[in-house]
Amino acid sequence: MEYMDWESLKRFWRIEVMGGEEKKLQFKRIFRRIRQKEQEHYLFWFRLAQHFHRRPKGLINYPKMAQRIHASLLRTHGIDIMLGAEIGPGLHFAHRVGIVIADAARIGVNAYIRQNTTIGVRTGGPGRLIHIGDNVELGAHVCIIGDNLQIGNNVTVGAMAFVNKDLPDNSTCYTRHVATINTK
Repeated sequence: MEYMDWESLKRFWRIEVMGGEEKKLQFKRIFRRIRQKEQEHYLFWFRLAQHFHRRPKGLINYPKMAQRIHASLLRTHGIDIMLGAEIGPGLHFAHRVGIVIADAARIGVNAYIRQNTTIGVRTGGPGRLIHIGDNVELGAHVCIIGDNLQIGNNVTVGAMAFVNKDLPDNSTCYTRHVATINTK
């Protein structure tokens, strides 16, 4: 896990809170946006917590501050993205309910995640990662569980899909459910 410097943090805020990398970073506008929009509120504080989590402990206990921010975000928004997860800029949520992402996740840029999505590993440990490429869209109630999974770029995973195998670039994955109705 590499240290996220101040310039990287500002880049995340420009893209995710301000609405584009070309936007000028103005803290007055950022604070207005995080007061008005819950997604931007979550992303601002989550990225700050990640910054503190990856910062070495010095006179100030930054990892402890990160854990407190994370706990507050979990209570407020119902999202549990571990601070060790590496997620590229451009993270978006359709609905911020029930999203769980393990610290073993490595997600590229422009990820779009819908409600009740879980990304995790079966067994913890070093080298057990889930790599998700750029421009990936995950539907509602998606469950991605496995060790050393590779999900390519430009992948769409449909609602209620269970993914435990690799997905190639430019693919679509969905689960077909067949309901049987017994009438007696």
